[in-house]
Amino acid sequence: MGRKSQINFLKTIFPPFTNRNVELLVNKANQHVAQYLRQSKLYMIAARAQASFVNYRVDKKEGKIYLEIQVGSEVVDSGVIHLSKCSEIQDNSEIKLTGGAVLLGGTKKGTHVKVWLTPDSVYWHVARCTPYLEGFTRHDLVCDYDLLYVGIAKQQDSYQRLIKNAHHGRLRVLSEERARKPGAHPSDEIILFLYGIEPFSIQTITAEDDDYGFFQGAEPERVIADAEKAFVSLLNPHYNLTKFQSYPKGEDGLYGTGLNNYGYILNENFRFNTAAAQFKGFWSEAGFDNRQDAIFIEGDKVELYFGDEMNELPIQ
Repeated sequence: MGRKSQINFLKTIFPPFTNRNVELLVNKANQHVAQYLRQSKLYMIAARAQASFVNYRVDKKEGKIYLEIQVGSEVVDSGVIHLSKCSEIQDNSEIKLTGGAVLLGGTKKGTHVKVWLTPDSVYWHVARCTPYLEGFTRHDLVCDYDLLYVGIAKQQDSYQRLIKNAHHGRLRVLSEERARKPGAHPSDEIILFLYGIEPFSIQTITAEDDDYGFFQGAEPERVIADAEKAFVSLLNPHYNLTKFQSYPKGEDGLYGTGLNNYGYILNENFRFNTAAAQFKGFWSEAGFDNRQDAIFIEGDKVELYFGDEMNELPIQ
């Protein structure tokens, strides 16, 4: 008999940002960003000791900004911004540097910024080969997070549910989490991730099959609902009250939809840690990479594959 499989790649639709930045994203001046964030239905909340730009220096003659990145109390990486390669800004544009952000091309007050970089977002841009960034190679030391909550927006979108409104999970995290860096505020250590999902479907047909219809892939709403359950049930984030202990069984997920097997891969240079497990992603333009971990489901069996075990995934 023929088989149907689907691997779902999770990719953030916008660079990760701290809870401190939420105020900027709900500002009327950034409604163009808000419209983009509304494409997401799946989100995660994580934390890491506060990361900051330190020892930054502008060399206007060379047209470069030199930066180091500190996580907690330790400098872990460095890089350069080449202003001449940044097509988004004009010559002699305003440059504003703080520990939390590099703002290029805006006004003196920091509004109408053309380029906004943070210690988290530089690695998102480097992975996508942004031409004006050099260095910033230690994503393994910076993009290493404690996963606290996984959620979906069923009737709304991630922007409305997580950012614009007073999301219960985010408020609980902010009220209960302690600072990881002495003297830091949790709002600077709580990071938000908004995802889109890109499915990759495989279908095999044999002579015994009665139905030769082309498999269009699982319904996106079911994929999103199933993804939440998969990550929560395996990684057990602390602030998720519902644990989905009967997963993969469920009425609104992918169980019983005709898929022989299916799974989830994080196509980003992030690593998420919980008391139950660790899940590591890796950015790949092609999608598949043997450095990515994967959650894989077949029937009632749910397994977590690590890195080089990806070659053993039973996708048929």
